[in-house]
Amino acid sequence: MKGTPQKQTYIRSDERRAMIAVAARQLVHEKGIAALRTRDVADRVGINISTLHFHVPSKADLLHLVAQSSRDAFLDLLPPPPDPGRDARAMLRAEAAAYHDSLRDHPDLAACYAQLVQIAATDPAIADALHGFTQGWCQRHAEIIAIGRRQGVFRADVEPLPAALMVTGALSAFGPRGPGGLALFWPVFDEIERALLAPGHGFPFPRTGAAAPEGDPR
Repeated sequence: MKGTPQKQTYIRSDERRAMIAVAARQLVHEKGIAALRTRDVADRVGINISTLHFHVPSKADLLHLVAQSSRDAFLDLLPPPPDPGRDARAMLRAEAAAYHDSLRDHPDLAACYAQLVQIAATDPAIADALHGFTQGWCQRHAEIIAIGRRQGVFRADVEPLPAALMVTGALSAFGPRGPGGLALFWPVFDEIERALLAPGHGFPFPRTGAAAPEGDPR
């Protein structure tokens, strides 16, 4: 007697695209974006190439999906939006901690972002996805710094947007280094934070290497 065929589990289109995006990011991290092949992605997901092309018809569509999913995955890791009712210094450290932990725990995101930047100049769709994220990330920091200036935590003469560019620019340099290159992340953040603090606020958080107090996101 023939066996009864097993019923295949139905997977929604958005779930399938998410699986494809994760597989593609992993392959970019492992082999580089130039070596990304749709057939390799299909094999990693466990689907045939025709099914893959149903969801992402071309390699260009696959790269656009990688850019969008990388942006969305980064956004999902961020702390709550800036809030004038919360301590600005704690919010700034929470932003830094979220980025640090994303580099440590999700190195595929940073690897994809760094390599997508290289092709964004010739691909407007990828450029828009990356630009939207970097602008939003910088704006979060600018809002926090503006809140801190009003709270008296940060210098009264600090300019929020240039200061935000200083923070995000310095910390984003750790992205291509991978999890093993984060040793100086918190020392760099400490120096930037100290430059922003208003006189008299000192540096009550222990410097890097000392035990962090309760509530310190490190």
